[in-house]
Amino acid sequence: MKYHFLLVLFLGIIHFSFSQQKLGEGQIELIKAENLEVKNGLRYIKSGKNTPRVVFKRDSSFLYCNVAIQNPDTKSVNAYGKVVIEEASGAVISADTLLYNNATNIAEFRSNVVLVDSTTTISTSQLFYDLNVSSGYYLVGGKVEDSGNVLTSKKGYYRSVSQSIAFKGNVILDDTQNARTLETDTLTYYSDTKDAFFHAATKITSKEGVLNAGKGKYNTETTVTTFEENATADSEDYILKGQHMFSDRETDKNVVKGDVELYSKKEFATAYGDQLIYKEQSGWSKIFGGKEKYALMKRPFGEKDTLYLAADTILTINDTINNIRQLHAYYGVKLITGQMQGTCDSLVYDYNDSTITLFQDPIMWSAQNQIKADRIKAFLSNNNIDSLHLTSQSFIIQRDTLENYNQIKGRNMIAYFNQSDIAKLDVNGNCQTLYFMLESDTITVGMNKVDCGKMLMNFGDSSRLENISFNKAAEGKFIPMHELLEPDTRLKNFRLRFNERPEKAIVVSRKRIVESPIEEEEENDPQKAKPLKGDLNLEKNPKKKKTLKTVKPK
Repeated sequence: MKYHFLLVLFLGIIHFSFSQQKLGEGQIELIKAENLEVKNGLRYIKSGKNTPRVVFKRDSSFLYCNVAIQNPDTKSVNAYGKVVIEEASGAVISADTLLYNNATNIAEFRSNVVLVDSTTTISTSQLFYDLNVSSGYYLVGGKVEDSGNVLTSKKGYYRSVSQSIAFKGNVILDDTQNARTLETDTLTYYSDTKDAFFHAATKITSKEGVLNAGKGKYNTETTVTTFEENATADSEDYILKGQHMFSDRETDKNVVKGDVELYSKKEFATAYGDQLIYKEQSGWSKIFGGKEKYALMKRPFGEKDTLYLAADTILTINDTINNIRQLHAYYGVKLITGQMQGTCDSLVYDYNDSTITLFQDPIMWSAQNQIKADRIKAFLSNNNIDSLHLTSQSFIIQRDTLENYNQIKGRNMIAYFNQSDIAKLDVNGNCQTLYFMLESDTITVGMNKVDCGKMLMNFGDSSRLENISFNKAAEGKFIPMHELLEPDTRLKNFRLRFNERPEKAIVVSRKRIVESPIEEEEENDPQKAKPLKGDLNLEKNPKKKKTLKTVKPK
């Protein structure tokens, strides 16, 4: 037995000496062992009491194990028992078993595999590792931990030089620091910058809501997120969609571009545009149109109606601290409901007050009515327009069945509506009216003209005038049809703009349409003095004339 031990020790010394003398750079060499035996052409190397660990070295990397079997021809090593490889880069890999190929310098680790570098810990049951380039991969499922982040996947590819890991199959990134979970199929993570690039359909879940996209980037340290391809953000209050989505929670900078769609769950309103900027903490969002399309907002209006609002820019404000809930629209505003249409340069929709105010050249149309003033304010009831308050230079033109234009003019007006028809009109200051008298809706008999300080007009079905009340200072006269010339039929500042009335199909499409020349130019020219068309032979039509009932104030 004594001689056998000396023989084994002698063979080990011979092997160690041979390795030191014959192996050059790029070859594995045995540094330390307690016991070495040769069986069937293989070297069985073991640790012992005096040498608790078998040690190999290749270049600047060291291999530690309890037992090793080496092929003396290929120099490949199978290592067992608390296997550890230490790389010059600082990475340490441990496992129960190692199969090392000396020719390729590639190691296969099996069972309880753990790779630790300066920033990352990888755990798996099998790892293939290339010591030439300090990179490895697993195919049977693994977990990566990195300063508060835990990533799991079916496959993983680790690169030490770039400090990156590529994940494939059932990838889950658990950002415990920010309470966010990312799920995808393909992801590349850089441990030095904390950037995660996802290259497939991805979902990020947090207390704020759920984000979905086709690809993008997420930083686990700053939570800055960039989404591409059909991005969607679903929160408690909103659903936001777009082709490109950027979000920085720290600076509260959020930008969405391309096919933008914003749905408010509280207002049941949807906004469309080419670009959106929103401040989540401040509670406002601004949506922009593009070169070819307007921004558009639509929301339920009344029981069965819908409000459509198009403009270059639409701003929504939901300030819960100051209780401000408003929508602002700027530049080229077009407004459509089932009962009315309107245009202006800017608009404010106050949800709390249930009012819509039109500024800068506002004009509205309802049925055959054209309504104009310096400012128009609509008061809503049950999401229907209940009344319009016209401020300064108010002017209403009503087209009758014979293409005559009844006109009401004054400083300020309040028009009360029944659906799309004017039911009552209260005019205050510098009141003027021209109203054509019809017989059986087929013949124009003449025109009433009234000037007064105040006027109250009541209308019946289809906005047909039933009676007028005015103050004692009123001056009026009736002009028969055969005496009526064109200039007499127009009040000052008369201008027909029915051709500007927005069409629903065009507004909903969001397309910018080049304005056509004013077709009503001739109608707007009061200098074209000529008799009005109609049956001027009143004697041949001796039917009773239809007159207005006039009610004087008490």
